[in-house]
Parts: sequence; structure tokens; C-alpha cells
Amino acid sequence: MEKKHLLLFLFSIISLISCEEQASTRHSLDPSPRKFDNIITLVFDDTLSIPIGQRTNVFSSYISKKRIKGKDYLGLVNENTNHLEFYGLSDDAENFSIKYQQEGPNGVRTIKAFEVLSDSTLLIGSSWRRDLYVTDFSGNVLNKINSVEKERADGKPYVQIYYTEKPLIYREKNQSIFTFAKADQDYNSPGLWSGTYFAKFSLLDGQVMEHSLSLPEHLSTLVYSAFFSHSSHLLYGKNQLIVSLPFLNDLLIYDLDSETVTYGEAGHSEYGDILPLDKPSQDHDEQEYLESNSYREIAYDNETGYLYRFAYEGMDYKDLDGRRRTWDNKKPSIIILDKEMKKVGEYHLPIDQFYTRMFFTYQGKLYVSINHPDNNPSEDELIFVGIKPVDKL
Repeated sequence: MEKKHLLLFLFSIISLISCEEQASTRHSLDPSPRKFDNIITLVFDDTLSIPIGQRTNVFSSYISKKRIKGKDYLGLVNENTNHLEFYGLSDDAENFSIKYQQEGPNGVRTIKAFEVLSDSTLLIGSSWRRDLYVTDFSGNVLNKINSVEKERADGKPYVQIYYTEKPLIYREKNQSIFTFAKADQDYNSPGLWSGTYFAKFSLLDGQVMEHSLSLPEHLSTLVYSAFFSHSSHLLYGKNQLIVSLPFLNDLLIYDLDSETVTYGEAGHSEYGDILPLDKPSQDHDEQEYLESNSYREIAYDNETGYLYRFAYEGMDYKDLDGRRRTWDNKKPSIIILDKEMKKVGEYHLPIDQFYTRMFFTYQGKLYVSINHPDNNPSEDELIFVGIKPVDKL
């Protein structure tokens, strides 16, 4: 009996230590890779080519797949002409575009981002980052939302930034809007990754604004560089926001109902967390980013339930001929997570072929642009390769 009690006591102690060690990883950085079940891989399935006009930017900073009136479209922000362009993905969907005015009663300045609120209304983010605009599909402004009405709790100034990987988010369940609103401060000083991550606007409550998702406090002292500001986020299902930080092995999972944060391991097979820079310099920020491993975009496919995270391996700042590389030359990989937010695979993309800043999911596949600047990019077509998840043999 005494031996039995002793074994139970030792088991309890070991379990407690194990839990403490596991919890401690949430409050410190660990550069070592995590173990995972490598059971899913990706295969190239098809190519999607979309003809575009001469003034459409083949490297648009904001694209998003949307469903409008029962038909699927790829929406693209064309800052060159201040048009929002929609390209039909469904066979019966016709292309159309919306011209936005910069000035006047319907002026929105230069459009930067969009979200579909309904079959008749859109949300527009623009270069005038003090307002969001609700418009119809003819470009008429129906309503303005003051997006700087409320300060952050820490009093730090903030700026709203929009990219494909930092989209405007509309939660239909309670008609709430979320925008990325990070601290606007020196990249080479502590505090960039502190305070709140999102600005939230509740349309049902008369456009009440608040700041949400407080970042873990232990991140506030970390200092990287300007290029390590490339975080990513998305709406996961109806009740969660997922955030990918450029240096963190784990994804942040923010429950919108309980307002709690949990974590999902989603690191690379060769590295985990990225340690802070010893002496970050604004004169060498791109070099420091190039030579470091990093994480960036995330995408969720609600048809397959897989979540994809892009990771990038560090490389020499200059090639063998002494030419400087850019951050688009880093070697990309795609990390695969299942419905339980467990890593189940990883796929390494060929270098300098995929322009990973342009991507979307459709019909059970992840579509990634192959108009990489070093891959003889087309000037009159958006070209995407459809990548399909399959069981690994």
C-alpha cells in the first residue's frame, strides 16, 4: 500500500513539473523545433489564370476571395485607379469593378482594403486611417465609422494597417468589425508587441469602439526590426481570431466570446521561436530580417478545415555574385494544421517561384501566386497554382 501511495505521489509531482514546464514555454522563447505528426502533404493540382487590365497591379497588396449573391469572386484592390475589382471564380460569375472617389461627398481617399458586409454593402479601409467607410456596390458612401475615437488603454498611438495577410474582418454573428491596430512606435525599442492588437467596432451598439486582444505581457520587451512587423490574422470559424506573430512558434487563438487567449503550436520543422536581435539597427533592418528565420501569412480553408502558415528560412543577404537579396527571396514553407489546431504536415515550396504575399483558398485548395518578381512575372494575368492537401504515403 505504501509503495502504491509513493508511486501516486511521484506521478503527481512529475505531472505537476511537466505542466509547469509546458506552461513556461508560453512565457519564454524556445528556438528549438517542436515534434509533430507528419501525415499530410501538399500537391500541385491546377493553375488558375485571370486576365487583368493594363493598369491593374499584378502585385496588389490586398486580395480576398468572397462570395456575393451566391457566386465566388476574387476581389482585388487596385490603388493605381482606385478601383475595387472582382474577378469571377464561379463559371456563372461575371467580372465587375467599383470606382471609388478620392474627394467629395463619396470620397474615401485611396482604397487599401475591403470586406463584404452583405450582398449590397461593403466596408472600405483607405489611406485616410481615421475613418472606415460603409459603401454600396456603386461606390456611394452610406456611412462613416470613426476609427480613432478611443485611445488604447496604455495611451500609445496606434495605426491601422491593411494587407492581404492583415485583412479587415467582419463577424456576422454580432455585426462586429476588427482591424489591425498595433502600437505606432519605433521598431527598435521595446513595447511594439505590447498592449492590444485589434480595434473593434460593434455596429449593433451604434458603432461602439474598443481595443481588444491584449498581447501576452512577456512579449513587450522583445525588440526585432521593422521587417519583423509582418504579422497576420484571420477569422477562424465564427468565434475565434487567429494571430500569427513573425517570431513566435505558436499561433495566438483569441476566443471572441470568452475573450481568452490560448495557443496552437505551428512552428517550422527546423526552428521554433525566433530570438530577439542583439543590436537591431534601422540601417540594416532588411538584412537582419533576411538572415533570420521568420513566420508570416496564415490562411484558413473552411472546406477542408486545414489552416496554413507560411514560414521563411533565413539566408545570406547577398548572393554569390554580391547582389542584394530582398525579403521575397527567402525560402518559403507551408505549415499545415488540422481542425484541432494540431500540426500535421509541412511542405517546402521552391525558392523564387511563388509570390506568397498573394494567396486565397477555394474549392479545397490553397492558391498561391507564381508571379514572383524573379520568376518572369506576367504583366497581364494573375496566375495562381492550386495546392491540394493529401495524405502522406
